[in-house]
Amino acid sequence: MTIEAQNCPPTTDIVESENINILPSKYLQIDNFLTSEEHQQLLQYVCQQEANFVNTSTSTNEVNYRQSKVLYYFPDFSQLILQKIEAVLPEVIDKLAIPAFTSNYIESQLTAHNDGNYYKIHNDNGSPETSLREITYVYYFHQEPKNFSGGELLIYDSKIANSFYVNADSFQKVEPRNNSIVFFLSRYMHEVLPVVCPSRVFADSRFTINGWVNRSVV
Repeated sequence: MTIEAQNCPPTTDIVESENINILPSKYLQIDNFLTSEEHQQLLQYVCQQEANFVNTSTSTNEVNYRQSKVLYYFPDFSQLILQKIEAVLPEVIDKLAIPAFTSNYIESQLTAHNDGNYYKIHNDNGSPETSLREITYVYYFHQEPKNFSGGELLIYDSKIANSFYVNADSFQKVEPRNNSIVFFLSRYMHEVLPVVCPSRVFADSRFTINGWVNRSVV
């Protein structure tokens, strides 16, 4: 397992840029997160579950804001990924340079992005129902050879406007590396760039297990 922390200042540091206070984003990417056997089993499972995927939506039901398919129930592999996340969570918190917190719930869903799919800029804890989400994670996996391009994750730097976190113009670009997982703060604005998959075959999709580490209510 290879751990790569994005080399930028801690999220608590403020950098001046054109007279605007910019809070640089920070993320952690870990390669080879699953074993080769687990990775192959997951790929086989996903292809068998194609008929059970449903279209995604947003909490605001905005049109043309998100296009992908999702599977909400996959107990064997959700349990596997959650166990592995729990094992590395102390190191994730340390690398992201955030205060330690107690978590009692980690959400997960399995998402497929195929040709033309995307998710426009958003954050993951901007509503009362999602306010306890502290850390977002995205585990990437796909067939080899890779039969799609695009689908990069943009994690925007932040600035504070009217007491709210909003995105700056600058960002970090994360490549969806096979069998890697990315962690970042759920308050960060981020987006998924459009995927190009010429075959449009489901098995050739950009797959993720993604979700959120929720902090406990004190």
